[in-house]
Amino acid sequence: MALRSDRETHSSMPGIWDILLFAALGLTAGTLSGLFGIGGGMVIVPGLFYLLRTVDIPYPLLMHMAAGTSMCIMLFTATSSATAHHLRGDVHWRLLLQIVPAIAIGVTLGKLMSYQLATEYLECIFGLFLLFVSLKILLGGLSKAETVGQPKVWLTNVVGIVLGFKSGVLGIGGGAISVPFLLYSGLPMSQASGTSAAFTLPIAVVGTVNCLLMSSTGVNLPLATGAIYWPAVALVGPFAVLGAPIGTSLCHKIASERLKRWFALFLLFLGLRLLFEAAQNFISAG
Repeated sequence: MALRSDRETHSSMPGIWDILLFAALGLTAGTLSGLFGIGGGMVIVPGLFYLLRTVDIPYPLLMHMAAGTSMCIMLFTATSSATAHHLRGDVHWRLLLQIVPAIAIGVTLGKLMSYQLATEYLECIFGLFLLFVSLKILLGGLSKAETVGQPKVWLTNVVGIVLGFKSGVLGIGGGAISVPFLLYSGLPMSQASGTSAAFTLPIAVVGTVNCLLMSSTGVNLPLATGAIYWPAVALVGPFAVLGAPIGTSLCHKIASERLKRWFALFLLFLGLRLLFEAAQNFISAG
């Protein structure tokens, strides 16, 4: 597997500056998630990709560790978000229970795929995903889908597998897929957002279990288990939860259209940087 290491690999204990950066990443991701209604993973994964270098995670493991750690962090954010939406009555639990097996299959397949890919390839995939999301925001998003009511079982299963697979490969939630699907299924926007947030729970649980099982790959990181770096989980997760209500509060006070454009440009920059760095590493390896 691409992730396997035949030597013992060491990571260093985070210093004060590292701790502050991890906390700032969590707070930023949580705030942006609450402000724009996006999953924090698209900020957390590239943020971890760069921050994990400061604690001596070797380059061949960076994207795997960033995605795996993001999965574990989602246990914090998804639980907080799903609970808040449930209290407002915005989670369609029957549809969630129906799609969970397909999501679990998709996440497992996605993780198995990601284990076979070198960091350069994962950089390319994540960079292209960020470009897609940024252009979607800049161009005004997707047109409103026709609603059809309760989806057929086969369609729900297909969406669940695709949703889980994408999340398993990239280490993020699946709002870009699940929200349009839920709107298409006839749910109002509030329930589509709430149910999409709840979809992240099985993604995070199955993804975290898969990442913990990666401890059998032969990689030995003293502060990690498998593809999960625990200091980052302990710092980014709680601060992401704290940031979400800040963003939710700000979204009612700030005209967000201009901020959305700036955020899209930020994602565009991150995506291009990941692609550029991956290209450099491909060239140097060749």
